[in-house]
Amino acid sequence: MRPLVRIKDNGEQLDGHPVLEILLANAHAAITLFSFGATLQKFEIEVPKFIKRDIVLGYTDWETYQRTFEKRPNAYFGAIIGPIAGRIALAKIPFKNDFFQFEANEGPHLLHGGKRSFSNVNWKLLSFKENPFPQVTFLLETKACNIEHPGHLRCEVSYTLKDFALEIKIKSIALEDTLANPTQHSYFNPNGHQGSVLDTEAWIASDLYVELDNEKLPTGRILPLNGDTSLPLSSNLEYPLHSLFEGLDLSFILNAKQLQAQLIAADGFKLRFDTNQPVMQVYVGGAVAFKGKEGLEYHKYAGICLEQQAEADAPNHENFSDIYLKKGLNKTNLMTIHFDQNT
Repeated sequence: MRPLVRIKDNGEQLDGHPVLEILLANAHAAITLFSFGATLQKFEIEVPKFIKRDIVLGYTDWETYQRTFEKRPNAYFGAIIGPIAGRIALAKIPFKNDFFQFEANEGPHLLHGGKRSFSNVNWKLLSFKENPFPQVTFLLETKACNIEHPGHLRCEVSYTLKDFALEIKIKSIALEDTLANPTQHSYFNPNGHQGSVLDTEAWIASDLYVELDNEKLPTGRILPLNGDTSLPLSSNLEYPLHSLFEGLDLSFILNAKQLQAQLIAADGFKLRFDTNQPVMQVYVGGAVAFKGKEGLEYHKYAGICLEQQAEADAPNHENFSDIYLKKGLNKTNLMTIHFDQNT
């Protein structure tokens, strides 16, 4: 099959431009994206010796994604998260020798950018191409989308379907002094989205994690995985996430330059994850209010969310990453999901 990009206009306008459904395909895989939330809705893979499978959780149509923001809690299936991923304590950060107060959306705290965020606006199509690989790029600007955020930020998200990998690149560009800590929020299951991650081995290259308080806010302490008697020991720098699937919601400090995480299905099918970010937030669980693709009732072990980012609540902890951006500067958050079974 030759590389393919197919764009479908759903016939509706939102945030000033059409809501689009976009297919990228090659001989081994196909992904479906919605411009709403720059969302990865489907990721189908068919490689030799393994049955075809869709490895991400999602909903059938973009309207269901939109309706999820009227409900709490929300799983943020496949969406781009931002401008700031994770939780901000008391929805408040230092900014320009003062403080910036967000409107809280999780009790007194901010979660995943707020009530209006990257995940629930309609992104504009910036570009697409079929060669050398199928690729599409979405863009938004915070002020144009009425996203509450200090300064002014432009974000461009590119999905590139390579021969045996999907590359997700999130570029943050400071139009004014601002800050950014975006991520992607897909729930993966190498067995297929109809399966259970309890049938999955999951490994991460980490020796450290971020301690959380009882509100799931970082305390600022970085702890060794083998220093907490409630957590099993790591082995050869690969930590067994599957030993923690019950209620797993932790930020792991990555200690490798490549192959930071791996998921292995019951039949041996593998997904490998690379990122240039210092942290991977790993989450299993949660409730959803709507049926998933193919009418499925997703359960708390339906998928595992791997979110590449800087530490949550970073502006409020001096020992965490600096996520501020001066006007004119930019940074790129990169995640690559490999499905070549020969490596």
